[in-house]
Amino acid sequence: QSKADALTAATAAMTAFARPNLTEAEWWNGLLPHLSQEGAAAYEGTLPENIPVTAVTGDATVLEGATDVIVLVEVPTDAGAYVITLTRSDASQPWLAERIRPKQG
Repeated sequence: QSKADALTAATAAMTAFARPNLTEAEWWNGLLPHLSQEGAAAYEGTLPENIPVTAVTGDATVLEGATDVIVLVEVPTDAGAYVITLTRSDASQPWLAERIRPKQG
């Protein structure tokens, strides 16, 4: 169930992130519920028009090395694959996005 929850959380975060056509306030208000405190600090002030992604294009996959409190999920997009770092304080908490970045290499 934890893996399924992580896939759902990563896809939801990427979908909220991939909306460069929104105003800054609309974009932020849509993304904020999907972010951890660290994620919120990292993405506050982001200009949505600078985001190259506009759509999730396939199913997310959990990458190797997941634990009960951190997991990396790869999400395919129209601008290439992105890796979402999800965190939570313990296994009873929801997954939240800490980093959303293009896959390297």
